[in-house]
Amino acid sequence: MPEDGERSFLNRKKSQNVHYMSIPINRGSEGETYDEHHPQDGSHRRNLFDQPLGSFKGVNSLGRFASSLRRANSFMNIDVGPDKERTFFKDGQDALFDPYTLAPSVDGRRLSHAVAGRGGLSVRPSMSELYDDSALFDDQDSITVPGVSFPNDAATSRRPTLGFQDFDGSIDPDAHSVVLKKVETKDGKVVTLLAGQSTGPQTVFNSVNILIGIGIFALPLGLRYAGLIFGVPMLAIFAYTAFHTAELISRCQDEDPTMISYGDLGYATFGSRGRAFISFLFTIDLLASGVALMIIFGDSLNMLFPKYSVTFFKLIAFFAVMPQTLAPLNVLSTFSLLGILSTLGTVFCIAFCGLYKSSSPGSLLETMSPPLWPQNMTNFGLAVGILSACWGGHAVFPNLKSDMRHPAKYRNCLVTTFAITASADISTAVLGVLMFGVSVKDEVTKSLQLTPGYPRFIYVLISVLMTLIPIAKTALTTRPINAVLDVAMGITVQPESDDSLLRSKRIISSFNGLLINAVIIGISILFPDFDKFIAFVGAGLCFTICGLLPCIFYMSICSETITTWEKITCTVIIIFSAVLSVLGVGAAILA
Repeated sequence: MPEDGERSFLNRKKSQNVHYMSIPINRGSEGETYDEHHPQDGSHRRNLFDQPLGSFKGVNSLGRFASSLRRANSFMNIDVGPDKERTFFKDGQDALFDPYTLAPSVDGRRLSHAVAGRGGLSVRPSMSELYDDSALFDDQDSITVPGVSFPNDAATSRRPTLGFQDFDGSIDPDAHSVVLKKVETKDGKVVTLLAGQSTGPQTVFNSVNILIGIGIFALPLGLRYAGLIFGVPMLAIFAYTAFHTAELISRCQDEDPTMISYGDLGYATFGSRGRAFISFLFTIDLLASGVALMIIFGDSLNMLFPKYSVTFFKLIAFFAVMPQTLAPLNVLSTFSLLGILSTLGTVFCIAFCGLYKSSSPGSLLETMSPPLWPQNMTNFGLAVGILSACWGGHAVFPNLKSDMRHPAKYRNCLVTTFAITASADISTAVLGVLMFGVSVKDEVTKSLQLTPGYPRFIYVLISVLMTLIPIAKTALTTRPINAVLDVAMGITVQPESDDSLLRSKRIISSFNGLLINAVIIGISILFPDFDKFIAFVGAGLCFTICGLLPCIFYMSICSETITTWEKITCTVIIIFSAVLSVLGVGAAILA
C-alpha cells in the first residue's frame, strides 16, 4: 500500500484528467456447482498458456501475451462512419468494447450496459487492492503510477458489479477486479473506458510484430539502389523520424485520452473528411499488404519448383488462404504467430547462409563489393520507397498506447521497439548487400535460393518459411476490408432469429472474402515486381501515414503547447515527406 508521500506524488503529476477505479468481478454465488459440460458463469477452464513458465507468469504469462496480441490484431479496422467523432464510442460518450477480448470495438457492447446490467453494488476496494497485480500493475515492482489520481468524491465510493460471464474468460481467472478509467476531455465531458491491459513487454512485442514484416526482405535491394554511403544513414534517419512522429501521436493522445484510434486524430484535425481520407489510406495500405504477400508466395514456390510459373502458384495461393478468411479473430491471431516465427526464422537463415558459405557470392566470410553510391535518380527514388516501407506501424500505434496498463511507459516502449526494429532492418539490409553485392534480387531470399553451395535443406526451408508467411497473415490483413464490404451490404454482427436469413448473410460474407482475395491475386499478377510494388507503397503511403499526417495532427491538436522549435521540426518533416513521397512514387511508376 503506498505511503502518504507516494500518494501525494500521484496527485502532483501534470495529467489530472484520468482517474482509475477497480470494479470487483461477480463470479457467481458460492452455492453454484461446476459442470464440466456446462460451466457456470464464474468458471474458467485453465489452458496451457495460463500456466507460469519462467519469467512468463502473472500479467506477463503466455496467455496474457496471446490475449494482448489478439487485441492488437483487432485494432486493424477501417472506419465506415466518417461523421463519428470517436471510433469506439456510441452517442459520443458511451464506450464500446468486445467482451471476448476486452478491447475497444466498433460494433461491440456498451460499457455502461456491462457495468449497470447486473444491478449489484460493491464497496470500492482499498488502495492496496487498486495496486494489486490483478488490477493495475505489470512487470514493475514499483508502486508509482505517473499521471494517475483517484477521486475521493462520494459518487465514486460504490460501483456496480461486473458479471464475469460478460468477459468470456478474457480475464485472468485469478483476477478479482476489472479496472476502468474515467477520462475528462478538454471540453469538460467525462467518459468511462476500460483501462488498458497490455504490459510494457507485450506492447513492445505487438509493435515489433507490426513493424517487422515482409518488407524487410527487400531492404538489401534498397540499400543496393541507394549505395552504402546514402543507404545506411537513410535507414537510420527514417527510423528516428518514425520514432519521433510516433511520439507526436502519443502526445496528441495525452491532450485527449478519448482519442484511441488514428482515425480519431484525423477527425480531431480535419473533421469527417479527415476520417474518410484516413479510411481510404488504410484500405489501400491493407490491400497493398495483401498483394505483397501474394507476390512473396508465388516467387518463393517458383524458386523451389521452377517448372511451374509464378502465376500458377498465385492461383494456388487463392485456395490456400481462403479457409482462413472464414476463421474467427482468435484463430487468425493465434495462426499469425506462425507468420512472426517464419519471418524471424528466415532472417536467421540469411545469417546462417552467410556464415556457412566460405566463398562469394552469398558469403559473409568473403563478401562482394557493395555499391557505394546510387547509379541514377530512378534507382535512388526506388531506394527511398523501399527503405521507408518498413516503418508503417503508426496506424495502429494509438490503439496500442490506449491498451497499455501504464500509458506513461509508452515512450520507453517506443524506444525499445525502434531499437529492435532498426537493428533488425539495418542488419538484414547490410548482410544482404554484402553477400550478393549488385546482384542481389528484389527479395534477398530469392538470391539465396538461386545461389549454390548451401546445405540442401536450406533451399526447402526458406521456401517453406516464405510460403507460410502469406498463409498465416493474408486473412488477418484482408479482414478489415471484408468487414467494410459486409457493412456496405447490410450484414450485421448480431445473430438473427431467422436461421435462413443468418445463413444467407454468412454466404454473402464468405463471398466478400472470396472477392477480396480474387482482387489481391489479380493485382499481384498484373504487378509482379516485388521491389517496385514495395517502393510504391512505401513512398505513397508510409510517408503520408508515418511522416506527414502525425506532424499535422500535432500542430493542430497541441497548438496551445507546441514550441517554436517543434513547429520548425514538424514543418521540415512535412516538406521532406511530401518531396520524398513524390520522388519514390514517380520512380516506381517510371521503373
